[in-house]
Amino acid sequence: MKILNGVSNYAVYETNFEAVRLALNFLGENYSVAYFHGIAGTAFRIGGICPCAPTCTLSMSVGQLIRLFGYDYEEISYDSTNMNGSLAKLINAVQESVDGGVPALVWNAFTQCEWDIVTGYDENERVFYGRGAYPIYSGDYGKKPWNKSLEQAGLTGLTAIIIKRGDRKFDKRTAEIVAIKEAVRHANDRENVDKLDSNEWVFLQGKAAYKRWTDDFSKPDHKRGLGDAYCINVYSSCHAQAGSFLRGITADYPKASAIMTEAAQIFDKEAECLGLLVPLLGWNSPQTDMQRNENASVLLRKAAEYYGLAIDLLSTAVEEM
Repeated sequence: MKILNGVSNYAVYETNFEAVRLALNFLGENYSVAYFHGIAGTAFRIGGICPCAPTCTLSMSVGQLIRLFGYDYEEISYDSTNMNGSLAKLINAVQESVDGGVPALVWNAFTQCEWDIVTGYDENERVFYGRGAYPIYSGDYGKKPWNKSLEQAGLTGLTAIIIKRGDRKFDKRTAEIVAIKEAVRHANDRENVDKLDSNEWVFLQGKAAYKRWTDDFSKPDHKRGLGDAYCINVYSSCHAQAGSFLRGITADYPKASAIMTEAAQIFDKEAECLGLLVPLLGWNSPQTDMQRNENASVLLRKAAEYYGLAIDLLSTAVEEM
């Protein structure tokens, strides 16, 4: 049995990268929530809207983010034809990592189809200890059977990502500029927009996803689905970091500072709208409610407008960075 004490609670409801931030900070880094999720891109992304959107609407993979911050990693693969072998590889890799003082990232360890942080294990109970994005893991470490990852490993082909020390240096300025450029590109992504007139549902990105979300709830009989509840919880938490991220870096970009500051203020307004939408669209909200839909559509429209205005400002700011 081995447990690493002192891994912080999740500070943002996020499905992939918050586990990385907690692991790196445990190893001696000091990345703030806003800065980390600005660089990772989660502060600016919106897709779907569907239950898988927060997990798959990414600017980079988990491994790419780890490398960006100067570390290396090892992926622990999953083989559906050899479940026992896959589980043995997972257990050995996580135990070695924890024994070496490094928390491991394990898919579906505590939550459902998310990258969680494993901070310990007990070979007698056959369990992992750690944290996930769900509120129930915000206190003491959670504990789940260590084979839980295999339940959903087919979605990624992986069970774990093991962080290793690297010799690269984090290029702060380049990463910040790339993050802003990617935020603008993503928001204006026209993926599948040309298919909206078809009878099949399609995945949308950025402004287009926001618009359809608004349009959906402008219909009095529209039902709130799993995707709505999941996305509003994740996006309200993540987008609340956008303004703080921009304010934190403006001093290093004097030519763009005024525009970035204005964009930050508008992102704050978007986040305020998203926060007000949580009780309307969250897990405890009704599936059908005409008045709720009207209220939600108003807030979604405002949030989408603020998001678009702020992104458009960033498209100008990035030219001056």
